[in-house]
Amino acid sequence: MARPSDAKSRFIATAADLFRRRGYHGVGLSEVIEISGAPKGSFYHHFPGGKEELAEAAIALAVAGLTRVIDRAFAEAVDFPDGLRRFTQAVSEILVSSGWQAGCPVTAIALTAVPESERLHVAVHAALETLLQRIIAEAERLGETGALRPRVLRFFAALEGAWILARIQRSTEPFQTVLDGV
Repeated sequence: MARPSDAKSRFIATAADLFRRRGYHGVGLSEVIEISGAPKGSFYHHFPGGKEELAEAAIALAVAGLTRVIDRAFAEAVDFPDGLRRFTQAVSEILVSSGWQAGCPVTAIALTAVPESERLHVAVHAALETLLQRIIAEAERLGETGALRPRVLRFFAALEGAWILARIQRSTEPFQTVLDGV
């Protein structure tokens, strides 16, 4: 019996990593294929919609990864602000450990592809909504009440801005500013 191919997952993981480092337009399909080590001929079998379909899959992978980070951050949190602090610290550590290269994978695609791609606009919008809802659910679990969506949206906007600024400045100071406001 033939062994199932992992080419699709290799394409997705490679693209997600490259997109978060260089944005959607900074990555070519030939580069994804080469770095992934997956057979070139299988790319369009797995992604008949081309680079946009691959980016959608990379967004889904990124959301799954960020959801795990959220879950870990809030698992030990004593309250909602503590969970936000832990999540912010985890994101900061991801960026630092990548040598300041790993921007938010969803934002990287949003900033470089959304204005011209309706398909990716829909995918990014859904991804961000998923992440917001996950944090709102954690807030509710930890007993927070009131208008949670605007509060979580402000936090998320600050965190995304900090992620961009920290990458530019090669400093965790922007994350500390977010933590000071939690």
